[in-house]
Amino acid sequence: MSTNENKGKKAEVTALQAISAEDRKDWISLAFVQAGICVCVPAFLLGALLAEAMPIWPAIISGSLGYLIVVVGMVATGMIGCDLGLASCTCCQAGFGKSGARFIVSTIFAVNMIGWFGIQNGVCGEAFSNAMLAMTGWDIPVVVSNTIWGIIMLLTAVYGVHALEKLDKISIPLLMIIMCYGIFLAFKVYGTGNLNDEGTVQSMSFMSGVALSFNFTAVGTITGPDYTRFQKSRKDTVKSVFYGVFPMGVITLIMGIVLTKLSGQYDISMVLIEVGLPLLGIIALVISTWTTNSTNAYSAGLNIVMALKLKDNRRREATLISGIVGIVLCDLGILGHVEGVLSLLSYVVCPVGGVILADYWVVGKGKAKNFRPQDGVNWAGVIAWALGAIISYTLVKIEFVGIIIGFVIYLIAEHFIPSASRDNAENIA
Repeated sequence: MSTNENKGKKAEVTALQAISAEDRKDWISLAFVQAGICVCVPAFLLGALLAEAMPIWPAIISGSLGYLIVVVGMVATGMIGCDLGLASCTCCQAGFGKSGARFIVSTIFAVNMIGWFGIQNGVCGEAFSNAMLAMTGWDIPVVVSNTIWGIIMLLTAVYGVHALEKLDKISIPLLMIIMCYGIFLAFKVYGTGNLNDEGTVQSMSFMSGVALSFNFTAVGTITGPDYTRFQKSRKDTVKSVFYGVFPMGVITLIMGIVLTKLSGQYDISMVLIEVGLPLLGIIALVISTWTTNSTNAYSAGLNIVMALKLKDNRRREATLISGIVGIVLCDLGILGHVEGVLSLLSYVVCPVGGVILADYWVVGKGKAKNFRPQDGVNWAGVIAWALGAIISYTLVKIEFVGIIIGFVIYLIAEHFIPSASRDNAENIA
């Protein structure tokens, strides 16, 4: 087998084994993947929520600060993935133990990713059917649109990070051109009068805006290692995360704010449809959903491999199964009734980040040699995770605070239940 064939096989087929040095990618390639994750309908919605709750400049500044915190958090988790070459669920095998990572972390991650894959697929399918009816008069059943676009997005994920990279290198520049043109048309059609903040009553504090911005990307912050495991160095990880996440996140945020102020409609695709350009609108919607949703299916596949204890070379099959489940649930209309439950899962996911950060950076002193997957369950991690989720949901009511709570409680619990990641701990992996 040639080097290139072997490289493609390792990078695209396997799931949980460490990515070798020869299979790592340059930071620019991964920056496009990170950018693709950030551009989606919910990202525009964030801008709308901030625009309706505060004047335009506080909205932009608070939202941008939230994205900056996302970058910091994603770099912290991403460096772990880069150091170890491991996916996020595998990075949890020290803080949670192998059984804890399998039965708790990978299960939660898989359910979350499959659910959101189905929901975003449904948004895309419904909008595509509506646009086709407006443009051509063809009444395509939403179920058909859901299934077709779901399969297309899923196949990209099945082929792996290499396919995601190719998709994003083409689609992100194209989407930027369409979005900029859409903003231009919005100004031309609606004028600038609505940008006046005189009628805006501030109903959200500045720090609440920062928290809201972070919460929209909280899960992606924890699962960053799924992609940064392909980076060559910590420096490359910083570059790909910062240049991929921050610019596109802020641009999408600002567009959501401006479009909401101008037209009362936050979604660039809907604005294009309203001004008489449905084709561009549907292209923007499909691309923005595709680049994000394919990563949902990809991460779901990694976690399904661990949760079901499949052979490591079954990543493609696991991804295919997870996507098909998402499409079927979407077509049956089930996901529309459980979207609130999936949102609540953010409270459960965030403390996972606190545990892995505390175990790797504090207990393990940020050294890959101290990362020692622990057999069974690491009860310090499980306790910190459970308390972090309960406290953040019942008392604080802010999802991302669970990261901080989980971090602190783990460091306390670890003194009573020492982790294998300690410098002087026996390697029990």
